[in-house]
Parts: sequence; structure tokens; C-alpha cells
Amino acid sequence: MALFFIGYLISVTSTIAFIVAILTPKWIYPNNFPVDTNNPTSPSETNYRGIFYVDAGYPNGTCRDWILMYKDSVASCRPTYAIACASLAIIASSLSVILLWLAGAYLYIRRQRLAPLFVTIITLLTFLIFWISAVIWVVMITMNRDVNAKMRRENIGFSTWIAVGASGGYLLAFIAFILYRIALNRRRPLKDPNLNSRRF
Repeated sequence: MALFFIGYLISVTSTIAFIVAILTPKWIYPNNFPVDTNNPTSPSETNYRGIFYVDAGYPNGTCRDWILMYKDSVASCRPTYAIACASLAIIASSLSVILLWLAGAYLYIRRQRLAPLFVTIITLLTFLIFWISAVIWVVMITMNRDVNAKMRRENIGFSTWIAVGASGGYLLAFIAFILYRIALNRRRPLKDPNLNSRRF
């Protein structure tokens, strides 16, 4: 049971970290100019992209709004991948809450007959959340590379690093849950001594 508690604790921590990551907009700091050896530049603090919010740093307010709200001011700054990442973030966070609810229900019920099914569902759900969360930050990094198809460390904001840590947490929780599921299979049900008793 210790493995399940460890997986549950890691899942809670990862869920909080992932929600914090998607709600903070400092995911990517795009370069304002092409980067090469003759023209080195650093990303601007006023030019950043998040999961739900984008700010291109223009003084007239263009490209500074919520991504999922269709407006003319952000029409040129809401590519398909940004909408997809925002949608996946909503799905992953919702599944994370469901995961915590199922894990809490298992801790409350903990019936031997339902244990394998409950743990299997929790394990598969954790693995699905891990992949969705990983796809989000991989796509965000890949689609925001510069003209040389490179992404420098200073272009990656702290929100992305939090999301990477959350994905790692989901992976560790998945490993803990699957080890606990294997341990359940190795347990043999106790035999009722009354079944073998003779009646006179």
C-alpha cells in the first residue's frame, strides 16, 4: 500500500504544478530578431507566449490577449498549435482532477474485489496524463524555434520548466501505480478456514 500512497502523493504534487504552469503565461520568450553569429540577441521580457495568454510586446496592444478568445487583436498570434495546446491543457488538468478523485475513492473503499480494476484505471489514466502534458511542452518548444531551428535556454520560461517537472512527476506516479498493481497480482486471497471444516 505504500507504493500507492507514494504515487498518490506525487500525483497531487504534479497536478498542482501542472495547473500552476498552464495558468502562468511565461512559457516561451521568442526572439525579436533572427539569431546568428553576427546578430546575437536576447529575448525580450515583454514578448512572451503562454498556454492561454500571449503578449508580443507591441505598444498598441496587438497580440496581447487570451488565446482561446477570438479577437482581431490576437488573430495573427493564435496559430493552430496554440489552440491545440490550450485545449490539451484543459483536458489534462481535468483528467488530473478525475485521477485524484479516483485515487481518493480507492483509498476510501479499498475493497479487495475492486482493487485490481481501480488501480488499473488509475494507472492508465496517469500514463495518459503524462503523455498529454509532455506533448504540450514539446510542441510549445518545437513550434517556437528561431529561424535557425534552434531553441536556446533563455527562450524557455519558468512555466515550461514547471510543466516539464509535472510530466516527470506523472511518470514517477505511473511507475509507482504499476508496481503496486503488480504487487496486487502477487497477493493470494486468504482461504476461509470454515470452507474446509467438516460438519457433524
